[in-house]
Amino acid sequence: MTRASLTGPLAASATAAALLLTGCGGAASASGEPTHLRVAYGWYPTCFDYAQSNPFALFGRQVLDTLLSENPETGELEPYLAESWETLDEGRTYEFTLRQGVTFSNGEELTAQVVADNFASLWALAEQGASPTAGAYLRGYDRAEPVDERTVRVTFTEPNAGFLQANTEGQFGILAPESLAGTPEERCVDGTIGSGPFVLDEAVQDERVSYVRRDGYDWAPAAFGRTGEAALERVTIQIVPEESLRAAGVVSGDYDLAYSITETGLAQAEGQDDVETVLAPDRSVVNTLVVNTADPVLADPAVRQALQHGIDREEFVDAFYGEGVEPATDVVSRGHRFYTDRGELLAHRPEVSRSLLEDAGWTEGADGIRAKEGQRLDITLTFAGTDIGTAASGWEYLQSRLADIGIALELRQVSEAEQADIRASDDWQLAVYQGASRGDADGIAAFYSTELTTWGGQAPRPDVDALLAEQATTVDPDERHRLVDEAATTIIEQGYGIPLFDSAQVLLARRDVTDLTFPVNAWEPILYRVAK
Repeated sequence: MTRASLTGPLAASATAAALLLTGCGGAASASGEPTHLRVAYGWYPTCFDYAQSNPFALFGRQVLDTLLSENPETGELEPYLAESWETLDEGRTYEFTLRQGVTFSNGEELTAQVVADNFASLWALAEQGASPTAGAYLRGYDRAEPVDERTVRVTFTEPNAGFLQANTEGQFGILAPESLAGTPEERCVDGTIGSGPFVLDEAVQDERVSYVRRDGYDWAPAAFGRTGEAALERVTIQIVPEESLRAAGVVSGDYDLAYSITETGLAQAEGQDDVETVLAPDRSVVNTLVVNTADPVLADPAVRQALQHGIDREEFVDAFYGEGVEPATDVVSRGHRFYTDRGELLAHRPEVSRSLLEDAGWTEGADGIRAKEGQRLDITLTFAGTDIGTAASGWEYLQSRLADIGIALELRQVSEAEQADIRASDDWQLAVYQGASRGDADGIAAFYSTELTTWGGQAPRPDVDALLAEQATTVDPDERHRLVDEAATTIIEQGYGIPLFDSAQVLLARRDVTDLTFPVNAWEPILYRVAK
């Protein structure tokens, strides 16, 4: 087995969001047989409408096109369904001019009215609570309206600096009028009709989902590196819950690609020359310990800063994680467009932790655990069984390392339902967050701003809240970067979150699979250019 991974400058730029298995796309296999990509995936989608079902991006994205595309090599926005766009009124208004000749798979035409109706539909889903992601992307939405047959204008009540980038993500895929006419429930069950390179062909509950190539497709963005119809004639996503069976299927040739592979699956493929590992980095907030800053103990910045420096992230990753996991060096992953290497601020400095606590009045007791004014330095970490580091040994490691600086970490494992209830309450101290958000600064704000976060119990942090609010309305890219940099540095220095590690999705692939691309995130591959 060989490994394909990111090296050089790609690992520290927006380019890290994409990985290509090299090769040339083609319309048929070498044998002349119809080209059929067989993907082993762990879960059947609960909803086929991407706008309502972010966790199942793999399924919804294949039938959809977006107004804009983000170039995986440069991070720049480029034309897709919109051939040009304009930012007006300091980011309160955006106008898109659409390509000519685009149709949906049912024959309906792409017009400015259709795009306006799509934004109205997204906003309605957000107001109904069916699509909170769309609501975040459309913050301040007022209306969308056609200016003429090919120009649509979207207006906000306040500047929305992240709106253009949002139009590169699958939740903003443009749907045909026939799909817009359906109820949210119907769209979940029946799927959606898009203008994309594939069409949903068959869905068998808990077994498989199949797509066929769209005849006549010819409007992919230049960054996809292909023109005309998709290289593949068919894609079948087979639902295979057991990782061992997914890995074994790739080794045997029953599957071409398998998602969610750990060291166990990699071991099964070891020594197989016709199988390789694919690392698909995410662009998101990294895997993080969330801090309840309203808690009396964690309200003390010295305690939060001691936690930040008391964890040896490199040792933690080496001991408990394998391929595709690296120590966090920022609040976001290396492939995020707002990433900056702040590794020095996250360095393991236990002596600094001890000094901070001592200076703040937390003195060491006979058992090595510190106390202040009769209050022991006890902190509870709440985690669900499916959280990162599912083996409790990882959290037990943190427990032992923090004990070395005088912090008693109590581990509390709960169910997913309990974790959701805790998230909405203020009855917690530390909790586990599995990195997932958009590749824009607004994704950082959604997690760290106390005005936007879904984690209860957060004390206001005016320094960061103000910066994150200002960046959301700042259209100038240089100034926006400056604001985000200042906010991220403050987040780490004040211990408002404890970044742990940056993880990539690990896949196994047959070596004859070429041109697999992840321009948005690991769960949203572009299969249009894939060949085999």
